[in-house]
Amino acid sequence: MTTTAAGLLGMLPKGLVLLITVSLAVGVAKLAKSRVLVQDLFSLESLAHVDVLCLDKTGTLTEGNMRVERLVPLTGDPPIPLETWMGAFLAHSDDSNATFRAMRAYFPDGGGELAPIAKIPFSSQRKWSAMTFPELGTLVVGAPERMTGTEIPETLQNELRQGKRVLFLACTQETVQPDTPLPPMTALAALVLSAPVRTGAAETLAYLQREGVAVKVLSGDHPAAAAAVAARAGLPGASAWVDMSRVGTGEELARAAARYTVFGRVSPEQKRELVRAFQAQGHRVAMTGDGVNDILAMRKADCSIAMAHGSEAARQAAQVVLLDDDFTVLPQILMEGRRVVNNMTRVAGVFFVKTIYSILLSLFCVLANLPFPLIPIQVTLIDLFIEGYPAFFQSFVADGRKIQGRFLPSVLRRALPNAAAILLAAAGLLLGGGTLGLPAGQVPMALYLVIGVVEAEALLKSCLPMDRLRGFLFLTASAGFFCAVLLSIRSWRCRRSSRPRSRWSCWCPLSPSWRNGCAPWGWTSSAARGPWMFSPWDPPVPE
Repeated sequence: MTTTAAGLLGMLPKGLVLLITVSLAVGVAKLAKSRVLVQDLFSLESLAHVDVLCLDKTGTLTEGNMRVERLVPLTGDPPIPLETWMGAFLAHSDDSNATFRAMRAYFPDGGGELAPIAKIPFSSQRKWSAMTFPELGTLVVGAPERMTGTEIPETLQNELRQGKRVLFLACTQETVQPDTPLPPMTALAALVLSAPVRTGAAETLAYLQREGVAVKVLSGDHPAAAAAVAARAGLPGASAWVDMSRVGTGEELARAAARYTVFGRVSPEQKRELVRAFQAQGHRVAMTGDGVNDILAMRKADCSIAMAHGSEAARQAAQVVLLDDDFTVLPQILMEGRRVVNNMTRVAGVFFVKTIYSILLSLFCVLANLPFPLIPIQVTLIDLFIEGYPAFFQSFVADGRKIQGRFLPSVLRRALPNAAAILLAAAGLLLGGGTLGLPAGQVPMALYLVIGVVEAEALLKSCLPMDRLRGFLFLTASAGFFCAVLLSIRSWRCRRSSRPRSRWSCWCPLSPSWRNGCAPWGWTSSAARGPWMFSPWDPPVPE
């Protein structure tokens, strides 16, 4: 029964699950100091593998606060002063995104006496919002290309190429429906809005490029404006942009995903399909968002990141929330994820050595009709000194290297050679120990020492490249393991000695019992004095 328990104990990498959880929890606590809320503990592991990061332009590459630079009159003549009409429009609008907040700051309060009889809220799919007033008609605010019968003047084209947002204010006397194209419109004026590039965005994008993370900009804005902002932020390949309103689905969208860096006029469904296309190309994708239009893509992505200023729905759907809306903390999140994965891959190989050889050795003992050659205390010593103690402290070491390969294959490649060596040594000792002149009672101890040497070599591999901390951990773990062997030998000799002695004298080096034959150095004097350590084949203790 004892040996069966030892075999079962060895099959389970018990400490690894706890160690992974503790390491992730430490990473979450460290990120909390940088105002990053991690809502899913294992999202750090997902972020560590990300090689494509999808960003929005507004609030990510740029500051979250937009402002209206100027109002440009166009050809149309409004029935009432445009400021009054826009004041009424904004007073009765339920939209509260960054664009509408900027317009409310620009237009003075007014037009409160005008009450609309119908209104259509802004939609990322439609790219416009509308409101109908009695005797005045319908005022529409939205993307210029969605306004039927209007053209963008060259001066405003230049504004777009500089990265600014241009909205048309247009009116019509015809009925406007939310699910049908707009009727012919009369352009009244254009609003030019801008937002400064976020401080530190260039350094963050440069870091991500060095670490092999491709950044894609998915924006609902005009593609030329989004590309200009991306170029000012220092995004490589920002000149490769596409208008997604002219891109179909299926193969055409997949080709666009592989070719372009900046995607403008993207609908919520297209964001999701772009994420799916990146994943189909073999990438691990992270998606940032701040509105309900990003939720479809965030749920499809391998990891989702939301801004705190965004909608409640986006924050609930995200695995990570940036409480200060600071895009520049992404490298720190990436580094914490890599620390966890790299360190767990490093130490898991040591845990899996014991798991593999315990399973294979148990099968061998069943087929050979032999007891499992280890007992629980021996397995516990391996868990403590070879696996638990050094792995715990190694898990906190900074390691921001790019992750190579998958976790399980990497761990098995590290563990299999050592596990195979232990299995061959065990088979040789169990079947050929007598031929070598090794008494049966000494086989378990000999095997235990072999396991210690091979496991120490596995521990040494996990400590490479060596530094002061890893060197200290390796030396103290190895010394602790072999000192525990000597103490266990001494305890066995005391338990089987016929001379009475107190319990403390079996462990105190200053006691007479320690000096008179029970000291560890006395164990080699004669093989006839008993086996080297507790074993399944110990002889009965004399009465």
